[in-house]
Amino acid sequence: MDTYLIYIDKGGFIFSFLLFLSVITVAIIIYKYLEIYIFNSLDFSKFINFLNDSGKKITSTELKEDFIHLAPRSKKKFITNILNIYESNKTKESIEEEINIIVENEFKKINTLLPSLEVISQVSPLIGLLGTVIGMIDSFNELELGGSLVDPSILAGGIWTALLTTAMGLIVAIPALVSHFFLEKKINSFYDNLNILLKKISIVSTH
Repeated sequence: MDTYLIYIDKGGFIFSFLLFLSVITVAIIIYKYLEIYIFNSLDFSKFINFLNDSGKKITSTELKEDFIHLAPRSKKKFITNILNIYESNKTKESIEEEINIIVENEFKKINTLLPSLEVISQVSPLIGLLGTVIGMIDSFNELELGGSLVDPSILAGGIWTALLTTAMGLIVAIPALVSHFFLEKKINSFYDNLNILLKKISIVSTH
């Protein structure tokens, strides 16, 4: 604990801000991993196998209930809305338009906070670099004021502060960048699999 207090004291406002940013980053990463990998996870292979084995229109009441039952609780309403649209007596163009709206709204929800993670991964190193520049300015200012009598420890302290903020900026940015990459990849995979499933539902529901 004392070590952290020393870091905060030496790092100043920029280090404290990056520390606060790191807490936000960890919270976003944990939340998004739980949301995407657990609560909103869909096993598309189960849906595809169900459609292949049913041999009947998915809009029949019994099969529709069984199909919805395959979805996790958080996605039952989403799947139900899609099936209800295909069950309606609307034109093909109207059905596709409504499906697109539902899918877009769903992905807006899934992508929530993901742009924030990307911004943090890009801004954190720059904030750390700003701290480095400020620290070096303070060090050279002390060097100028002290002339040949400047205490080396003062100069070393300024450099330490400068490097501390740079390190903290990277500590915040690297996990944010890596997590953003994997989460975005998972979302894109989800989107591709969902499009395949929608095409399959469209084919089955019209036969």
